[in-house]
Amino acid sequence: MDCPLALLSPISTELEIPAVDVAASAVPTMIHSATSSSAESWTTSYSDGAEAGEETEHDVSWERNSDDALTVPKIEPLEDDDFHMDEVKEAPRTPMPDSNTGPAPQTKMKRPRGRPRKHPLTPQIATNKVAKGRSKTGCITCRKRKKKCDEAKPRCLNCEKNAVVCEGYHEKTIWKSGRERAEEVGVERQKRHTLPHITLQPIFQGVETPEDMIFFNHYISHLSGVLTVEGQHKNAFKDMLLQMAVEHRGLMHSILSVASRHIDYDTPYGVKILGSNPKISLTSLRTRSQFHHNSAMEKLCEPVGNENDPKNKASLSPRYGQMLCLLLQTLAEGNPNGEHRVHLQAYKNLIQQSPPPDNAFLIFITEFFQYRVFADELIRYPDIHTPRLATEDWEPWLEIKPARLIGIADGLFHYLAQITSIRNAIRANMAAEVDPVVDYTSLYRAAEIDSAIRDWTPHWPPGDSRDRVGLLYKQMMWVYLFRTIYPPSSSSPSTLFTQPAASIIPLSPTSQPHSARTPPSSERPTSSHTTPPRAESPPPIRYPPHHDRRITLAVDESLTILDSFKPSDPVQTLLLVPCLVIGCACFAPSQRERVRNAIRTVRGYTGLRNCDRVGKVLEEVWQLMERGDWARVWDWQGVARSMGLDFSCA
Repeated sequence: MDCPLALLSPISTELEIPAVDVAASAVPTMIHSATSSSAESWTTSYSDGAEAGEETEHDVSWERNSDDALTVPKIEPLEDDDFHMDEVKEAPRTPMPDSNTGPAPQTKMKRPRGRPRKHPLTPQIATNKVAKGRSKTGCITCRKRKKKCDEAKPRCLNCEKNAVVCEGYHEKTIWKSGRERAEEVGVERQKRHTLPHITLQPIFQGVETPEDMIFFNHYISHLSGVLTVEGQHKNAFKDMLLQMAVEHRGLMHSILSVASRHIDYDTPYGVKILGSNPKISLTSLRTRSQFHHNSAMEKLCEPVGNENDPKNKASLSPRYGQMLCLLLQTLAEGNPNGEHRVHLQAYKNLIQQSPPPDNAFLIFITEFFQYRVFADELIRYPDIHTPRLATEDWEPWLEIKPARLIGIADGLFHYLAQITSIRNAIRANMAAEVDPVVDYTSLYRAAEIDSAIRDWTPHWPPGDSRDRVGLLYKQMMWVYLFRTIYPPSSSSPSTLFTQPAASIIPLSPTSQPHSARTPPSSERPTSSHTTPPRAESPPPIRYPPHHDRRITLAVDESLTILDSFKPSDPVQTLLLVPCLVIGCACFAPSQRERVRNAIRTVRGYTGLRNCDRVGKVLEEVWQLMERGDWARVWDWQGVARSMGLDFSCA
C-alpha cells in the first residue's frame, strides 16, 4: 500500500515542497485513531524563518496529542473509483523574482481546508469598491433643498410630489482644456471688435446703386418738370407714372433708363454730378444706364397673358407707361433711325384692343401719344409700304378734360393731318409731272381748311401762357397750309383765300389788316434826314418765284410770339413744332437767326437732343434757299430723308 504522505499534493499551495525522507529511524510512532477528525489530525503551517534557507522551505509539522504520539490523518474514501494519483499534474511554478530587484514581499495565504479539488478554481481578485460621490446633475431646487432628485425632464417628479416649484436644470457644461478655452476667448473678443455684416434691401425695386439714385433724383427734380406744361402742382409724370413704378419693376427700369439718357455730361449740370459723387464715374453711369434699358425691354416683351385676368389688367397701365418712357428716350437721345415710330405704332395697336382701366391715365396717355402721332406728319416721308399713323377722322375715346397740350382736345391737329394729305397728293403729282400739280380737289379742300383754321379759337385761363401758344399754333397751321398749296412749279392762286389784291393784300388768320400799298414796318424805308451812314449792304435776300409777302408777314408775327416767352416758361416744351414749320418759311437771314435762338432756348430748357435734329434740317433747308433749289425747299420731309434723319419733332 502506498504511503499516506503520497496523498499530499502542492496543487492547492502552488509551492514547491521538498521531498521527505521516510526512513524508519526518522519516522515517529504513528497512532491510528478512528475517531480523529480532519481538523484535529494534521495541519500545515508556513513559517517565516529568520534564516535565508528557511525563506523558500515549508516544514510539515505534525500535531501531537497528549500522549506525545503522532496522529495519522484519516483517509477519506474517494468519490471516483477510477481516480489515480498518477494523473495529478504539477501546478505551474511561480516565477521567481529577479535577484537584482530584491525579494518581493510574499502575501501569506491560508491553505483551504479539506481535500484539494481535482480542477482548481481560478482565484478571484477582489476589486476595490468605488464609493459613489454626490450627483451634480439634479435639478436646482433639489440641490438647494439637499434632497435626492430623480432627474426627470423637463421637471423633477420629486418636486412635483412635494408641491415645490422645480427651477429646472443647469446647462450641461462640456469640459474643455485650457487651450480650447483660450481659443474661445479669442474668438469672442474678435466678434466684439468686428461688426456683423448686414444687407439693406432697396426700398424701391430697381433703385439699388449710387448711379440709380442719381437717375432717380434727376427724374424727380428735373426731367419730370420739363416734360409737362402744367407746373409741379399738376405733374402727371410724377403723380401717375412714379406711383405705378414703385410697384412695377419694369416701369421703374424704364424711368431710370430715360433719365440716364437725358443727362448731358458735357454741360455744367452733368459735370457737377460727376464731381459731387466720388463713388461714381462716367463709365459706371453709362454701364448702369444700359442695364436699365435692357431690363426695361425684357420686361416689356413679356407676354401679356389672359386679358380677363384681373392681375393682367392691372399691369396694362405700367405697360403703357413703359412705352411712354421708351418714346421719351428716343427724344432725349435724338434718335435719327425712326425708333419713335415703333413705339407709336405699338401704342395704336394696343390701345384698340386693351385700353388701360384707369380713365384718368387713359386720357393722359391718349393726349401724349396722339400729339406725337400728328406731329410725326411733319417729318415722315410717305411710304406706300407703311401706312400712316395719323388719320383725319380720329376721335378720342373719352372727352379729354382737363387738356394739357394744344391741338388734340381742341381738334386743331385734325387740320394738320388734312394738310399733310394734300401735300402728299401734290408731291405725287410733281413726281409724275402732272400739270397742274395742285388739282381743283386739293384747292377746294384747302379753302375749307383755311376757313376752319380761322374759326378755331384756343380756350385757356387768363394768364396762362398756352393762350399765346394757341395763337402761335394757329398761325403755324396757316403757314403750313400756305406753303403746301404753293409749290414752286405751280401758278400762284392769288384769289384763293381773300379779296382781290387790287384793294387788300391777303393776310394770315392772326394778322392785322394793312393797306395794299403799305409795306410792313420792317420793309418800310426811313426818312432821308435819319438815314445812317452807308455801310456794307447785306447780301440780297433770295425769294422763291411768285413770292407773296403774306408769308413773310405771318413769319414775322410768329417770331414775335416766339420771342415773347421766357426761357424758363414751361410752354417751351410746346415750341419745337412751330420752330420747324416757321423755320422752313424763313427766307431772310434775320428771321433764321431768331429761329436759331428759339431752338437753342427750347434745347436748353428741355434738354432733348431732337432739338439738334430740327436745327440740322433747317440749316440744310436754308442752304437750299441760298442755292435756289426751291423744289427741295418746299419738300423738307424729303430733305430730312436725304440726310438720313427720321426723328420725332415734338
